Amino acid sequence: MSAPPQVPYYRPRPRSIVGPLVLITIGVLFLLRTTGVISFASFRNWLVHYWPLLLIFWGVAKLLEYVWARQHGEPTPRLGAGGIMLLVFVILFGTGVTRTADWNWRGIGDEIGVDDNWDNMFGQHYDYTDNFAQPLVGGSEIKILSAQGDITVTPSEDNQVHAVVRKSVRTDSQENANRLNDSTRPKFIQQGNVWLLDLTSGDFEKARFDLDLQLPKQLALSMATRRGNLSVSQREGNVDLSTDRGNLSAENVKGATSLHLRHGSVNVKTVTGNVQVDGEVEDGSVSDVTGTLEFDAGYNGNVQLSHIGEHLHLKSVRTDLQLAKLDGEISMGHGDIRATALAGPVKLNTRFNEVHFDEVSGAVEVENRNGIVSIRPKTPLGNIDINNERGGIELELPPVAGFRLDAESKDGTIDVNDFSINVDNARRDATARATVGKGGPDIRLRTDRGTIQIRKQ
Repeated sequence: MSAPPQVPYYRPRPRSIVGPLVLITIGVLFLLRTTGVISFASFRNWLVHYWPLLLIFWGVAKLLEYVWARQHGEPTPRLGAGGIMLLVFVILFGTGVTRTADWNWRGIGDEIGVDDNWDNMFGQHYDYTDNFAQPLVGGSEIKILSAQGDITVTPSEDNQVHAVVRKSVRTDSQENANRLNDSTRPKFIQQGNVWLLDLTSGDFEKARFDLDLQLPKQLALSMATRRGNLSVSQREGNVDLSTDRGNLSAENVKGATSLHLRHGSVNVKTVTGNVQVDGEVEDGSVSDVTGTLEFDAGYNGNVQLSHIGEHLHLKSVRTDLQLAKLDGEISMGHGDIRATALAGPVKLNTRFNEVHFDEVSGAVEVENRNGIVSIRPKTPLGNIDINNERGGIELELPPVAGFRLDAESKDGTIDVNDFSINVDNARRDATARATVGKGGPDIRLRTDRGTIQIRKQ
């Protein structure tokens, strides 16, 4: 009696782990945003430009699963209906976010009346205009606090405040709007040496105040708002501006100027004193500062700096730049750092940026990764030390410069045809070491997977 035929063993096709990994990645990104580790601007910028990385990660993970399954004789994991649905959602969501890159979300929020806490989202707008004048005798500082609204400050010709107040209330009836208008008449109150205008307590939080103020220019000024633009001009005392969402502007200030923001743009021009900027910047412009500049802020757009009389220090997520003085200008943004007329010592530590420095004096030290470094110094030369990972180095030197060269390119080449220097490009690591002219400052160049080019100007 013959044995019954054996039924072949069926190994079920396993499910892919790619879907859960993508969900974990998305969850981590949203967790970093909700806990405040990354700002909304940075989070939105990542979604707009880099969401296809999720697809790349997905594809690489699927490829690794396929290779592992083939090597171990296992069935290739299947994607499943849930995974396909997730893939379609990621593509549609990412495409939609990219299409909103140029939308003015702040303007849209203002148009529909949504504040930071989503209060008063519904109802009708009621607008009022008021003005008042008030003497400010004595005191040394003016302090203004606002929940939301734009504030513009110009100098007064006397020791009085001259104010135009545009008030916007969103409520369900004219009666309630009139009540809020009557209970929110702004006035300055003296507290010691400080004149205080507080628009953040009680009914003041239920309205938006746009103020045009003329203030005595000799007093120090401090202004803060949670949501709104702050603009100051022609001040003779120190200025301190702060906003969570809005733009900050300070022009013609004869004193120290500090600007703090979480999301918005900065404009500073003609300041006699030191300037400090911190927070998160969309676009920034700082020019004609006689003192120092401390720019400790991340930026998502363009930053323009020019004519800084003393020490400059710029620090962001991926860039740390210090120099003694800026006679020209610096332009930063979209993976590019360009500068002219820098006074050293210049020290730059950055990554994923192309660096172009022209008319640099004094010592130069650059650390970069994934981007070319191009330096054009002027006489007299200072020591130059450049380390660049996965990027080339271009150096244009004065025709009669004397220096000591120590250059090395791993998996790359060195080109110094304009100078009489022996270069060894025969090996995997190209090298060039020589004393040019009567010697002088040390020039040390290091790169991997990039070309070193040394030219005469």
